[in-house]
Amino acid sequence: MKSIATIALGLVLAGSASATSLQPYTATYQVSRNGAVAGRATVTLQQSGDHWSIDSITIGTNGLAALAAADIREHSDFRDDGGQLETMGYRYTQKTILKSSERSISVDSAAGRIVSRDKHGEHAFALQPGVLDHQSLTIAMAEDLAAGKSGTLSYSVVDKDQLSTQRYRIGKQETTRVPAGALRTINVVRMRDSANGRVTASWLGMDNGFVPVRVVQTEPNGEVYEMQLVSLKR
Repeated sequence: MKSIATIALGLVLAGSASATSLQPYTATYQVSRNGAVAGRATVTLQQSGDHWSIDSITIGTNGLAALAAADIREHSDFRDDGGQLETMGYRYTQKTILKSSERSISVDSAAGRIVSRDKHGEHAFALQPGVLDHQSLTIAMAEDLAAGKSGTLSYSVVDKDQLSTQRYRIGKQETTRVPAGALRTINVVRMRDSANGRVTASWLGMDNGFVPVRVVQTEPNGEVYEMQLVSLKR
């Protein structure tokens, strides 16, 4: 389920052309490993006062993921700072019958830093305008697509041990068939300088505010993890 969580992390939600015009909704996904259903993911976007929050829950329902009682939960807070989205914090927990792990990202505006923490310690970075976590990243990408941007899109993203620039190549439009139906999508592929064979591709819905319709991640060892949209409720 660790690789399944990697897909779910920040690749299960998107918004519309402006953070202030976002509409709360819940999206559900079927999660598969090498073509076999392994679990389900539920993503909820909601407004919390003057900012927004994203909650993602991934549960193992079949195979080894079910036997391990895998439960992965993520929570992000983000805001629109003068038209530029930025993270306000992020939490991640993963539990199985054998082990558990957690990490977090916090923003200290007064000290001008952003801090990532896990069981191994913490990493602090200078706070920059527009820094995103993996979930709020997808919101920013949706805004850019809604604005008609194409080519290569770049974002400043904080991870567990680094703050780096992530780049995404916008591809062609096509019809993608998933449990939710045959939907018009646009293909987006993450560009990595050194991924050792890892490839992450997603298909974002053109008629639903660029909510991800399908996400496929191929690991260096050849294993393939996939998410497919089952339903979207607003």
